[in-house]
Amino acid sequence: MKLKTYTAGTMAQALAEVKKDLGKDAVILHTRVYKQGAVMGVGGTQMVEITASDQGAAMPPRRTPPDELRPGPAARPTRPEPRPLVEPKPATPEVRVPTTRVDVAPVNDAALVSLREDLAAIRRLVGQALANSSNPGGPLQGPLAEVYARLRDDGLAPDLADRITAAVRADLTPQEQADPVRVSGAVGRRLASLVPCVGGITPGGRQPDGRPLTIALVGPTGVGKTTTIAKLAAAYKLRFAKRVGLVTCDTYRIAAVEQLRTYAGIIAVPLRVALTDADVAEACRGLAECDVVILDTPGRSQHDSSRLDELAACVKAAAPHETHLVLSAGVAPPVLSRAASLFTRVKPDRIILTKLDEAVNFGPMVNVLRDSALRASYFTTGQEVPDQIEVATPGRLAALVLGGAVSPVTAPRALAEAVG
Repeated sequence: MKLKTYTAGTMAQALAEVKKDLGKDAVILHTRVYKQGAVMGVGGTQMVEITASDQGAAMPPRRTPPDELRPGPAARPTRPEPRPLVEPKPATPEVRVPTTRVDVAPVNDAALVSLREDLAAIRRLVGQALANSSNPGGPLQGPLAEVYARLRDDGLAPDLADRITAAVRADLTPQEQADPVRVSGAVGRRLASLVPCVGGITPGGRQPDGRPLTIALVGPTGVGKTTTIAKLAAAYKLRFAKRVGLVTCDTYRIAAVEQLRTYAGIIAVPLRVALTDADVAEACRGLAECDVVILDTPGRSQHDSSRLDELAACVKAAAPHETHLVLSAGVAPPVLSRAASLFTRVKPDRIILTKLDEAVNFGPMVNVLRDSALRASYFTTGQEVPDQIEVATPGRLAALVLGGAVSPVTAPRALAEAVG
């Protein structure tokens, strides 16, 4: 038996050499591809190596040895069965296809506008398809289908969108459903009915337990608690002529105390700094002559359970009459929902939604209010103190979900009208 090894630049060339030397009945025993002249795996020329025999076709069949003579697991593996030589196909000449670099970003403002319009159209079509498949009363038509798509496009939960459109379809006649204005108004009212709100600002002064109205603000980092506290303090002091005191235990964030101290100095209200839970209780007692005491707490990650427990202890020491969970409307919907869920261990009883001017969608806020079973107390629409804060109302959020503009409402009108 003749056993030889052949090397060539391609598999076709190597097979041709085997056939030329050993004939068409030769069998392939082993093949491998390697690089010749490579340095540390870089560069070099690809080579093909074939080991073949001219006696493969005449080799006797292998007999299976008795069980007692079979090699154990550690024995050397048997040689692979020879494969018959395959007639090589003619080499196909390599064709180089020219490549083109494509920039996927819009090339100019007009292209960006066109892209956004196309995406909006796709979202509307998807919303209409969802409406047609999920509504038990049959496919939605006309303005009602368009409003349904708007609700879904703005991030409203599917079950809420279904509930609203089903109720509106039951309320309106087919002729009324063809009127976009009537449909939009009916959807807005139904949507507003699903938005729980406190509906006013609590007047400062002695509470039934004999203490001043005590308000605590809690929430994740970066949601605007300190700025919101300054707005509330300014509103109570400057708009309603109440004596206001501030307490902060946010000694973790750099310059947090100085920021609140600056606000306190501008509106001329006392500030107490508390390092421990006992200090918080003592600071609140020290401001007993005030009408309103507002507690600023350190921002906490909703994922840090131990820190949330510390925050809960701090709030408990102040014994607030109101605990507002402050959430930013500008964060992603999953982050908003998770924060609202995990901050329940601090036992808030209402929600302040900040940074409405930075929000992309408003539907997730309705979802959060529904899922948390908490009422909205205030909305903020910017950083200006004491303005750009308003009492939360169902109609305001419903209008935003349906495409209304976030026009900041100033504190004198938004808060003064809400005092009852």
